[in-house]
Amino acid sequence: MATQREILKRIKSVSSTKKITKTMEMISTSKMKKMQIRLSKSKPYVTKLEQVICTLFDSRVPIIDDTLFKIKPMFSNKLILMITGNRGLCGGYNTNVIENTLSFRDQLIADGETQIMLQAIGKKGINYLKFINVPMQKSEANPEDKISFNDAAKLASDLIELFKKTEIGEIYVSYTKVLSSASYKPEIYKLLPISIEEFQKGIPIDARRGLREKYIIEPDPSSMLSSFLPLYITNKLYLNLLESSYAEQNARRIAMKNATDAAVDMVRNLTIKYNRARQAKITNEIAEIVGGAAALE
Repeated sequence: MATQREILKRIKSVSSTKKITKTMEMISTSKMKKMQIRLSKSKPYVTKLEQVICTLFDSRVPIIDDTLFKIKPMFSNKLILMITGNRGLCGGYNTNVIENTLSFRDQLIADGETQIMLQAIGKKGINYLKFINVPMQKSEANPEDKISFNDAAKLASDLIELFKKTEIGEIYVSYTKVLSSASYKPEIYKLLPISIEEFQKGIPIDARRGLREKYIIEPDPSSMLSSFLPLYITNKLYLNLLESSYAEQNARRIAMKNATDAAVDMVRNLTIKYNRARQAKITNEIAEIVGGAAALE
């Protein structure tokens, strides 16, 4: 049985850990709320941009001439952009994204695709791919809560350039999609080539008709579309990075809250154990005193 000194030392250690996890929980909560505000401001813009592009589609613009719509049947090379965090202590957040990405990669290989390239954002994903000896086309740290629109613009520009000038036929993005303020899941979608059907699926016919009646398109739909598509991809990636960062902070907040609650329970149990050991010691001392007094009589 542990001594009083050992139990007291353990209580102090757990209490110190509890202060750290509580502080981390508060920091994650603060960062999460900031990301939530940025998300709420970014999503309406992306939605409106999709509606405008959908209006251009309905104007019978010759989209086949735009490189970002062109399917490359002769190229089976594919690129998967994986977005993870830089740090741990966030439950299964990073693991879920990595497993989902590798599962999707294995499925593409099973379907007969010859070469699947990976590009990683986030130190956790980079380190894991290095550990299992999976080559990466490119890797960089995740800006996390410091993400700026310029970061997304550079990433979008690099991916568009890669799609246009190399033998990569499709580019996918693997990230964590935010479903609600407390719900999120890992998801993979095709970024390039852009699918017209995906645009039209998300915008109801009535809404598209209303947009056609509302806008006068100048100078012409083709020019407008050429300028909107890179902007759309940039905003889409910016939204993906924001959602991933929000989900990471939320996952870390929950993990730290669970750790803090566990520490509170552990301190409570250790305190009970300490009091019992102290009581047993006092009872034993009283019994020794009473026994000694009885022996003197």
